[in-house]
Amino acid sequence: MNITLVGAGAIGTLWAVKLTQQQHNVQLWTRDSAPEIIVHFSELNSPTITTDYSFSCNDPHALAASEMVIVTVKAFQVTAALTPLLPYLNTDCVVIIMHNGIGSQQHVQQLLPHNPIIYATTSQAAFKPTPTTIHHTGLGQTWLGAINQQAQSQTHIAEMFNSVLSPSQWHTNIYQPLWQKLAINCAINPLTAVNQCPNGDLGQNCYQDQLDSICTEVAQVMTAEGVNTTSQQLRHQVDSVIAATSANYSSMNRDIFHHRLTEIDYINGYLVQQAQRHHIDTPVNKQLWQAIKHMESQDHE
Repeated sequence: MNITLVGAGAIGTLWAVKLTQQQHNVQLWTRDSAPEIIVHFSELNSPTITTDYSFSCNDPHALAASEMVIVTVKAFQVTAALTPLLPYLNTDCVVIIMHNGIGSQQHVQQLLPHNPIIYATTSQAAFKPTPTTIHHTGLGQTWLGAINQQAQSQTHIAEMFNSVLSPSQWHTNIYQPLWQKLAINCAINPLTAVNQCPNGDLGQNCYQDQLDSICTEVAQVMTAEGVNTTSQQLRHQVDSVIAATSANYSSMNRDIFHHRLTEIDYINGYLVQQAQRHHIDTPVNKQLWQAIKHMESQDHE
């Protein structure tokens, strides 16, 4: 397939490389106007061996010929990233959005009323120590699913993604895995960002009450939203991720560390807003949302 990938961060570049390995024709769409980029990539089991991949970038003709656009920017960047592409996109072009959190869906559907729109969430992990170096650092489940009528028939795309990076599967209700991922992000991301600690530190006793409260609040909202879960199930999932990624730093931790804006409005912020719709009190998530917003304001006054 002819594919344009928007947002050449760690996860975006990982998918670009993996798609290229399967002979798909991938161009990158980046914030600068460079016509080409060379990426030094290391596989999961060979961190010291790098292979170079060359990608053409920012070619409107390649964009117009694209059968698929994959957007891997942060949630708050999606609208700004998509808007300049609109004049070039064929209405048959499948648009796949992959970011942490929930809340960009309505804007995307307004921007692209005719295109098939798929949302995806992944637990694949990648690390980008320099602008052109990518390490694949962890395997994880990827879910894809339609959020509009035009995308309902695109289930084969999950099979294509699975051949590129396994395991990838289609979900008939993509909001279910999106909410599951949101629950984990609500617990791990703000706590590791506020305390500037790796994920594994959340196993310490001093964090257990907060983690319990976060999971209880999130479970109440998810249940009100029609997603079956319990606080115990969420807590078990959170503990599993903490253990499996103990040496890792969350994306929000890195954003605060590097004085960048975070996706907090689309994670704990989204949770609090949905809770208010259902008249559910979420004081711990609200406090974490406000704490991260305060830290951001220190850097972006």
